[in-house]
Amino acid sequence: MLHGSKMLVVDDFATMARIMKSLAQRIGFTEVDICHDGDAALHMARARKYDVVLCDIKMDPIDGVAFSHLLRAEPNGRDCVVLLTTADRHAAAAVVSTGILSLVDGLILKPFNSQELADKLAEIAARRRAGGGDVRIEPQPAPNRPRLHS
Repeated sequence: MLHGSKMLVVDDFATMARIMKSLAQRIGFTEVDICHDGDAALHMARARKYDVVLCDIKMDPIDGVAFSHLLRAEPNGRDCVVLLTTADRHAAAAVVSTGILSLVDGLILKPFNSQELADKLAEIAARRRAGGGDVRIEPQPAPNRPRLHS
């Protein structure tokens, strides 16, 4: 269950970060922190273990892809679910072509609603369970890579 689960939302657009926090809370995340850049998010992830990190791809100076690589090198970032977000389908395709999906757990296109977020997290949990990996999330239904800039 998500009760007690911790999420870090990383998005340089403050309104989008607040929306994603609200969506996460609707599906049961009780602790959702917000950060607006990859560098600060990395510091937060070093200080606190998150179950899920929801991160925008197109940020500056550290984009979501670079942040994901740095996060996975940290003890607190090795096992957490990392879900990248973007509204730009071309950026999503470019990032997927770099092989990032072998490092992160998935990608979700904005805009998305709480049910779509829950469904994506359920898909990730099922994939981790099938692979014998650590499963910390089970969402309940809601009542040479390209440089990417926003």
